[in-house]
Amino acid sequence: MAETILSPVIDEAISKAISFATKQICLAWGFEKEVVSLKESLVMIQDVLQDAENKQEGDATIRHWLQKLNNVAYDAMDILDEYAYHLLQLKVETQGQKMKQMYRFFSHSNPIVFRCKMANKIKKINESLAKIKGDAVFPMLNKGTPTLRVSTIPETDSFLDSNPIGRSDDVSEIISQLSKLRSQHSMFVASIVGMAGIGKTTLAKSVFKEVKERKLYDIVAWVCVSNHFDEKDILGGMLESLDRTAGRKDTIEAILRHLENEIEKKTFLLVLDDVWNEESIKWGNFLDRLSKIVKTTGNSIIVTTRSCGVVSAIETAPVPHVLPMHKHEMKGLSDDECWSIIEEKVHKFPRRLEDANLKDIGQDIARKCKGLPLVASVLGGTMGRKFGVEEWLAIKNNNAWNLQDDQKIAPILKISYDHELVQLWMAEGFLHPPNDESNSTMEDIGDMYFDDLLSNSLFQDIKRNAIGSVKSCKMHDAVHDLALSISSGETLIWDQTGSIDENSKIRHLRVKSNGGVLPRGVSEKLHSLFLDAKCVFHNIASNVFLHDIASDLKSLRSLTMLRACREEDLSISLGKMKHLRYLDISTSQIKVLPKSFFKLYNLHTLKLMWCNHLEKGPNDMRNFVSLRHLYFSSEKNMPKEIGHLTSLQTLPLFVVGREKGYRIEELGCLSQLRGKLAIQKLEAVGSKSEASKAKLKEKKKLQGLKLTWHAEREVNNNINDEEVLEGLQPHPNLKSLVIWNYQGRNFPSWMQGGVNSSLNNLMKLKLQYCEECLYLPSLSLLRYLQFLEIEEIKKVKSMGSKFYVDQSNSDDGVGSTTQFPALREFSVACMDSLEEWVEVKGVTVFPCLESQLEIRNCGKLRSIPEECVGRLTCLKQLQIGGFWSELEEFSGLTCIHQLHASLEVLELNGWDKLKSLPHQLQHLTALTALTLWDFNGLEALPEWLGDLSSLRRLEIKNCSNLTHMPSIEAVRRLSNLQDLHILNCPKLEERCAKESGPEWAKISHIPCLRI
Repeated sequence: MAETILSPVIDEAISKAISFATKQICLAWGFEKEVVSLKESLVMIQDVLQDAENKQEGDATIRHWLQKLNNVAYDAMDILDEYAYHLLQLKVETQGQKMKQMYRFFSHSNPIVFRCKMANKIKKINESLAKIKGDAVFPMLNKGTPTLRVSTIPETDSFLDSNPIGRSDDVSEIISQLSKLRSQHSMFVASIVGMAGIGKTTLAKSVFKEVKERKLYDIVAWVCVSNHFDEKDILGGMLESLDRTAGRKDTIEAILRHLENEIEKKTFLLVLDDVWNEESIKWGNFLDRLSKIVKTTGNSIIVTTRSCGVVSAIETAPVPHVLPMHKHEMKGLSDDECWSIIEEKVHKFPRRLEDANLKDIGQDIARKCKGLPLVASVLGGTMGRKFGVEEWLAIKNNNAWNLQDDQKIAPILKISYDHELVQLWMAEGFLHPPNDESNSTMEDIGDMYFDDLLSNSLFQDIKRNAIGSVKSCKMHDAVHDLALSISSGETLIWDQTGSIDENSKIRHLRVKSNGGVLPRGVSEKLHSLFLDAKCVFHNIASNVFLHDIASDLKSLRSLTMLRACREEDLSISLGKMKHLRYLDISTSQIKVLPKSFFKLYNLHTLKLMWCNHLEKGPNDMRNFVSLRHLYFSSEKNMPKEIGHLTSLQTLPLFVVGREKGYRIEELGCLSQLRGKLAIQKLEAVGSKSEASKAKLKEKKKLQGLKLTWHAEREVNNNINDEEVLEGLQPHPNLKSLVIWNYQGRNFPSWMQGGVNSSLNNLMKLKLQYCEECLYLPSLSLLRYLQFLEIEEIKKVKSMGSKFYVDQSNSDDGVGSTTQFPALREFSVACMDSLEEWVEVKGVTVFPCLESQLEIRNCGKLRSIPEECVGRLTCLKQLQIGGFWSELEEFSGLTCIHQLHASLEVLELNGWDKLKSLPHQLQHLTALTALTLWDFNGLEALPEWLGDLSSLRRLEIKNCSNLTHMPSIEAVRRLSNLQDLHILNCPKLEERCAKESGPEWAKISHIPCLRI
């Protein structure tokens, strides 16, 4: 059942009408009366709008009334935006003139015809709104439904990633069935079946987690299938889940060969999540292929699905052998369990259950959840943000509860997402900051909505970058259904194989292929258009498609044409797109931006990434008064005079020049910059005072900063890098900093990391190719620093007291007890002069170092602290070696045996004087990957290598005198070894020659050999 959501459209139209009605220019143009009338009509409709949207779910008449209102509201928006465009044009083209001169100019350039045209358009909208208010539906609607107030949302993980409430018995039953039946068959299938939102994926994750912890299977894999059931993709996903180093395979046969090597003589559990395929033949083909590579009994597949038809298809699949199955039908949670979920969510917000009435209402709502944990979780998050009994009662008494069960879940979820989700998705300017003194931007509001949705279970499988920002996530299928139902009729993904009705109400269109004809009535109403990069790259016909409709795209707000646009098409289309706010022409073939491009006064976002044919970027940015996000990837495409873009929020790259318009002072006025910024060619900055004109210290929303000097510049006595870097001090909010090719002898004062350091919020730091620096900055008290990389700083001789913060300089107890308190990854590489690494005694160092430690290619380093490695008992990856060539034993590995339970990846760089591998390695029973480099003094691998029982990959490189593998008995003990790679080891390569080499018999059984 398609619904109409209008609140954001009406709110935006009212906002514009009020703004325009109060402007003197409106009086001058003579249509104040029409604008005021429009505003009053919209306000009257707004009063009853929420009640209409709530009632439409069970009333077709109201739903039809809203659809008519929807069309008129969009038309009103287009007219008001046209008005706004002319105001912007007036502002841009008369910059610096007095008000009277502005009116005179605009009256001369836009004669009386424009005034009459605008007045007539607004009059027609008013007439349409009068009919809508006169409809019989209007008096039936209630006024004054309170609007949602925005509150601060606490940070929290998704419910779908936590331990599920009320599912312990389900987990036990499934594992019991797996244990009982899999032992009797080579392959067993368990299906988890239930309606949307009941927690199928969450239950599967719990089973998956317990199976791994109890080691019930040798290997486990997870593949998210969804609507697209393709054998190659599923098997490829299984392979990737088992071996992320396998790489993409071109054919299904190649995938199966690699899979066969992976699962040979092992038992596996494969989870296929969110499956929709009900074709038994497809299941038969898939299961038959998989069964042919299975060599053992006791393998299992878990399938999660909403459809019992999927289970039937598996049961009737044409396979050679009987395939035992267990169907687990999920039941709803109890009312008490639903209340526990709601209560858990609500308690994340302070003082929400002090009123006893709230608890009673909340328990009533829990009973209405009908056992669906997704509904309970989402509503719990929403209830935590509500402010009183009346708002909780509004949820309890919502009409959505009265629908049939198969219609219920999406409307119930909409109780929570009516406001936030719509405003988040609308790309046509509906993210407006509140009318208060909070200084919030549209981006701040958008971020808050996203975080709110994230905290309330809309998304799952969240992945974050090093500084905690979300990189990717998935939408729960039930919420995805909600999104589709709301956008039904307005959104279309078109492969051009069918026709589109001239009267269609489509506003958002993605074109995937070529050959169709888009009716003019549709193209004139489009608000967003995306031309698929694949089809336009392979078929020039898409350019014809664009050319045909270019002059009709008058209402477009968003346009993406990756590789698609020709200059003539862009010139034609942009000339008509007065309302355009988002333009992405990345990877296009255009050489020159057309003149019409500079008339896009409303543009918010411009993407010119990888436009390699573009001869130069825009010369004059003064017309782009609304631009907030600007992307380009090369110096050639960088616009001149970026400093005029005072509203700019995103600028990933700035290349400093000496010519006016390209100097670093252009950054000074860009106080709103956020995200990441890379500043290149800093050698063009003349002094500290010039550098300080960038005002980086004032850019409090900037999270990542990369400062680079050109790699090919000539280093001489006139280098001024020290004073320039001193003038580039960032704001203390900075989270990531990269300094590249800096040639000063000392780092700036603002980089010294004491307790009160200006980098106190820094989480990631890279210092690379700073070849003239004599000392490293003191960083050990940066309490949030998690990632530190130091590379090619060739004159530093010691990592000692100057690297650590002297305890006497600490203002509190932190420095005296813990150094680098949050560091998770630490890399020191290619430090040509480094001779010693000495830790400060009496303190704890690297208490959280667990992801990676790298100390390599430091040719003069004689020693590292012996306990440094040994105390890192949670470390997973270690790269170490390439030290002073006169050392006869490996420094720093005396206590490495203490990492036996954690270390999974080890890479050793040797040198000529080493005659053997460190014997402490034999205790690393959790090791899965071992790489040996440059052990030219080594002639044979030790027998104890066979004790590394978990080893899956062994790489041996540049070992010129290595001749012998361990004995055949030792190699055979490496039962998990799947991959052996030997490179630039001439003696060993000769002895391992296939069939003929004396070492061949030792390694011939290994599935993947690269010699």
